[in-house]
Amino acid sequence: MGWDEFLWHVDHRLGMYVGRPRYERAFSALTGFDLARGRGELAEFQGWMSVRHRGSSLAFWSLVLVETFGEGATEDSLASDDDHTRAISNLCRLLREFLGQQVSIVDQR
Repeated sequence: MGWDEFLWHVDHRLGMYVGRPRYERAFSALTGFDLARGRGELAEFQGWMSVRHRGSSLAFWSLVLVETFGEGATEDSLASDDDHTRAISNLCRLLREFLGQQVSIVDQR
C-alpha cells in the first residue's frame, strides 16, 4: 500500500481501524505507516511544513492545526467531532500536497 491509498483510508475510514476518529489517532497511524515504510517521508514533511511557516520550530502536527483553525490552535482546542474531522482532512491534504511536490521533483531529475 502506498501513501495515496493509506491517506484515503485515514481521511475517510479512520474510525473503522481505530474507533472514534481523533486527530491524535490519525497522527499515530501516519507515524506508524511512515516507520513501517522506512523512508522518512514524515521527517521531510516536517521540514516542508517548517519552511511553509517561516522556519517555525513547531511539530508538523501542530502546524497543521494552525493552518486549519488559526494561530494558537492546539489539540486541546478540538472540541467536536467536526473539529477532528477537519483537522484530519487537512493533515491528509497537506501530506498529499507535499508528496505530490516530491514526485514532481523526482520526475524532473
